[in-house]
Amino acid sequence: MGIAIALAFLMTLITASSNIVLKKGLHKIHPFTATYLSVAISTLFLWLITWVYVPRSSFSNTAGILIFVLIGTFAPTIVRTLTYYGIHTLGAGRSAPIRALTPFFATFMAIVFLKERPRIGIFLGISLIVAGVALLSRKNQSDTATWKPRHLLYPFGAAVLAGCAANLRKFGLDMMPDPVFASTIAASSSLVIMSYYAFTKYQREITEIRHHGHELRLIIIAASLTTIGEIVDLSALMYGKVSLVVPIFAVTPLSILFLSHIFLKKHERVTKEIVLAALLIILGIAIAIRNVS
Repeated sequence: MGIAIALAFLMTLITASSNIVLKKGLHKIHPFTATYLSVAISTLFLWLITWVYVPRSSFSNTAGILIFVLIGTFAPTIVRTLTYYGIHTLGAGRSAPIRALTPFFATFMAIVFLKERPRIGIFLGISLIVAGVALLSRKNQSDTATWKPRHLLYPFGAAVLAGCAANLRKFGLDMMPDPVFASTIAASSSLVIMSYYAFTKYQREITEIRHHGHELRLIIIAASLTTIGEIVDLSALMYGKVSLVVPIFAVTPLSILFLSHIFLKKHERVTKEIVLAALLIILGIAIAIRNVS
């Protein structure tokens, strides 16, 4: 369990760093383009690792491969796209607390599928989460950003789908106990789907990246960090339960808020309201998860 906890905390640090770098890269690059490049880089990087380290016997694990092909149709495909749009429209600091609802949804889905009964305290946790999200959705006079309340649906949708993916990954790793190859299959599935849209609906956005070399380098760095984070995430799930590992992801918003205050002063403001909302959401997640019998 100790290894799982350590890997989960490492994942939060990697994810936070990726978000900060990504926000700077999205200044001039379309979110879909950034997502497509991220998935493409992840897929290439993962296949190189797979070819060197993964036993060839894993290639014949048809059942395991099919599960992660299924996961790849929405994670990272849709999950990462919604996450990037959230960071682009809301900013890393405001988007992160809502994106951190992943462990809540992962645990809730585990309750549904495992037929477990939540204690009454879970409603307190839900109330705190709702209060935090409501606080994030408010705009005050000092908030000069152009985001709209509907943009909150981007990280919210990403959190729901990521929670579903966390449970499917845990199930899939029981049949394919190789997190690297599992990540490779999911990323490859995502790349195939996104390539269709890249060359049919987003050709102009894709070709524009040649004019933004600096931002392109930032996207590449963010994609590399995301790939490493996914491998660490899957490794953590191998050593620990979903209910133990995934909640640690809720620490990520605090890391992102801290790094945003240092590195994103020119792009967004970390207000007291955002910090308070993040704390309410994190506390709500912790209480909700602890009240599962």
